[in-house]
Amino acid sequence: MKVMVSMRKSTWSIALLLVVAIGLGLWLYPNANRLLSLPTDNEKALTYLSRLAPGPGGGLVTIGDSRQEIIRMDESGMLEDRIRQKPNDGDRHDFTDAAAAPDGTIYALDTVLDKYGLYVQEERIVRYAPESKEGEILYSLKGDGTNKRVGQIQGFQLQDQSLYFYFDKEQEIVLNRLSLLESGGQPVEAFRFKVPNDRYLSEIVGFEPGRIFYATKRGAIFRVGADGASTMAYPLEGMNRTRTNFPEALQLHSDGRLYFIDRLVNSVTSMKADDSSGLRVDLSEDVLQSKAAGAESVEIMDFTIGSGGTLYIALDDRVLNLTKKDSSTINNVSYDRETVMMGWLAWLAAAALLAVVITMLRLVYVHLLNRRISLFVKQVVMLVPIVTISMILLCNFVYSSFSGRMEEEMQRQLSLLARNGQNIINGDQLNKLTSPRDYRSPNYTAIYDKMNFLFESEDDANRKGLYSTLYKYENGGLFIMMDDDDGVNMYKPFPLSEENKRVIDNGEVLTGRWEDATGKWLYAIGPIYDSSGTVVGIYETGRDLNVLYQSNQTIYSSIVINIGIISLVLIAFVTGTTYFMLSSLRKLRRSVMDMANGNWNVEVHIRSKDEVGDLGEQFNLMAKHIRNYIKDVTSFSEASHRFVPQQFFKYLGKKGILDIHLGDQVQQNMTVMVANIRSFHELSKQLSPKQNFDFMNAFLKRFSPFVRKEEGLISKYLGAGFMALFPAHSDDALRAAIAIRRDLAAYNEQLRQSGYKAVDLGMALHKGPLMLGIVGEEQRMEGNIISDDVNMTATLEKISDTMGTPILATRTFFEQLRSPERFRHRSLGRIRIDGKDEPIELIDVYEGDSDAIRLLKDRTKPLFEKGILLCQEGRFLDARETFIEVIKQNRSDKAAKLYFYLCDEYYQKGSTEGWNGTLAV
Repeated sequence: MKVMVSMRKSTWSIALLLVVAIGLGLWLYPNANRLLSLPTDNEKALTYLSRLAPGPGGGLVTIGDSRQEIIRMDESGMLEDRIRQKPNDGDRHDFTDAAAAPDGTIYALDTVLDKYGLYVQEERIVRYAPESKEGEILYSLKGDGTNKRVGQIQGFQLQDQSLYFYFDKEQEIVLNRLSLLESGGQPVEAFRFKVPNDRYLSEIVGFEPGRIFYATKRGAIFRVGADGASTMAYPLEGMNRTRTNFPEALQLHSDGRLYFIDRLVNSVTSMKADDSSGLRVDLSEDVLQSKAAGAESVEIMDFTIGSGGTLYIALDDRVLNLTKKDSSTINNVSYDRETVMMGWLAWLAAAALLAVVITMLRLVYVHLLNRRISLFVKQVVMLVPIVTISMILLCNFVYSSFSGRMEEEMQRQLSLLARNGQNIINGDQLNKLTSPRDYRSPNYTAIYDKMNFLFESEDDANRKGLYSTLYKYENGGLFIMMDDDDGVNMYKPFPLSEENKRVIDNGEVLTGRWEDATGKWLYAIGPIYDSSGTVVGIYETGRDLNVLYQSNQTIYSSIVINIGIISLVLIAFVTGTTYFMLSSLRKLRRSVMDMANGNWNVEVHIRSKDEVGDLGEQFNLMAKHIRNYIKDVTSFSEASHRFVPQQFFKYLGKKGILDIHLGDQVQQNMTVMVANIRSFHELSKQLSPKQNFDFMNAFLKRFSPFVRKEEGLISKYLGAGFMALFPAHSDDALRAAIAIRRDLAAYNEQLRQSGYKAVDLGMALHKGPLMLGIVGEEQRMEGNIISDDVNMTATLEKISDTMGTPILATRTFFEQLRSPERFRHRSLGRIRIDGKDEPIELIDVYEGDSDAIRLLKDRTKPLFEKGILLCQEGRFLDARETFIEVIKQNRSDKAAKLYFYLCDEYYQKGSTEGWNGTLAV
């Protein structure tokens, strides 16, 4: 019962833990990304920044991590929102522009490139509500397959409830307004103008005619009038600018000035927007280097101006906050308290989930499996991880070897391409390119066409991430002249590294890796010579490592699939083989279980000639020995039962004779029956010792079953009889006595036929407390009963002959019968027995007598019991006369004769002193 209750509790506990685990898992699933970093990490480093825009409340919005994430922070650098690209279409997605509304909503320009990260496939304007990681696409523009890394949408600007942007259609520029109040709306054309001939749009700012400015690929800034006419605003005559100064990142500010980055000198410059006057340097490179001490690069990636005139500068890995009096740097954005708390909650939930799962598995193992796991499951659990881990290691080894060779082969190919660049690119034509004004000049176009010749293909995608860049070496500096990124302008300064110097000085072809805001790249650089043999430039070709990783990932997936199939086949084979090899053990186990359940005749048949086969043979031999042992033990047990009844062990609370110890005892309230053959000593004189034993064994064999039939126990043999105990009901003992008495007539008939005299049997019944126990010493013990009531019952059996009753019972016994009226009986009055202070009332049960005797006793019962009462009252004369009447009707009634003589004596001589109406026997 306790086991069942414990099982139910365990089942409920497992069910509760399962519910808790499911709840924790459902909560953790959407928060799983918080487990990618430790809860103690409360900051995120800024890396590979590319754009910067003002945010609500004086905060900032920046695009970082190689255009893969947008971060919105407050003015102190506390992270307020973070959005990451989650492409699932196989293409590369870049955030190329972003703006924030006052309520924190972020509008981003998502540029979709091909899987090689080169050609623009689509441009999407996406809205991200605060704290939402899933964006809503407001507008989508399909690419025409010609733009590289920068699409047709330009001038991304947010004003009130409208989003303004431009379509760059070569010589014609179209301003569009997209209402943010209408979900699913289409942009509406707000303004249109044409750019002058041979001018190519680089970037544009402003959306009010008359205050629209755009920069061209040739390094000039134009102002667009209300009529759509373009007039040059920068550089103008008299401005202190060289031919290679190039304006980028145009920004109109509320103070009426137009700000931009002068890429040549890496400074922030501004002028009055209306008349281009007041040209000044707001941030020089010298000041920038002092403010950004320790920065790996001080190239300005982008900038923005706060409402209070604060200048925010985005470098590659930090944001500078520059005011007129002070400056600060933001290298890391701090997570807010809620984000930190959610991180801790996620880790605590993960730990709780792990603890719950471990506890649940332990409960299943302990309470449901009873700490038992089959050998087959254990071997599978051991083999499957080993095979899986081995295959994973093999897969990674194959992939690492292959990808390493792929990278080496790619570097070799890139090196050949870089070396071949000096044969394709004309160094004299490169010398003729002297400023951004030469953009798309005949020399520029000739070089550009020859560079593209290296990658000519029917399908541009076959370039598979290959790019090319041409640098010009001029006046000790290096400048980008042509690049596959349409967002890189001509004459952009490039750092002169040690590798570049080696190419320029020694004409070497070198390979390597580099990483910037656009991604990770594998490259090779080689020299470009003019006709005099002087190195005038560097040709660089490379490949996007993401493309290589994608190609390798495809190969890796193929390797994983093939090795996975092999692993599954191997696991299935190993599992099947293990199952087959364990079949012999299962047979042996079933046989052992059968034997444990009591089937001692079980045998196991194992055909395998191995250790398990040996175990099977030894098991069969062991089973044979056990059967023989059990046979011997059973014989011994049966023999012990004949000497010591099994019920005796039961009363003592023992399972068998092996549990018996000297001094074991128990007190019971039982009925005692003593039965003896009357005058057996006279009969035994006529018999030999052997005949005496045979006679007694035959007698006991005949009458003992009547005792056992009524749940009785023969406790001791008394030579010419036995003593029996009845622990349950008194009726059991009386029924057994009556049955023995009735069978005595048939037994005597058999004795007469065998030449023996008939015997008479006297029986006495009494119920009372007695002690059962083991007496003796360690080398000799026997069961015994100790009780005054047992001795009294033996005494009563002896006087039963004197009283003339075959079954003599005490009133104490008779009153505990459940239905005494069912048995013929009469009271024999009170009798005083030696050793007893109190008289005992006896009952003559004549239910087992012959029919004639029963009839006579039934007829005389009223007179007999009347005589008993008269005698007890001292009316001896009347009692004597009453017993005379009884004797007249039943001359064989010994009890009536005994009372007659007693009453006659007392009548003639008087009763003894102190007589209390009892009969002394």
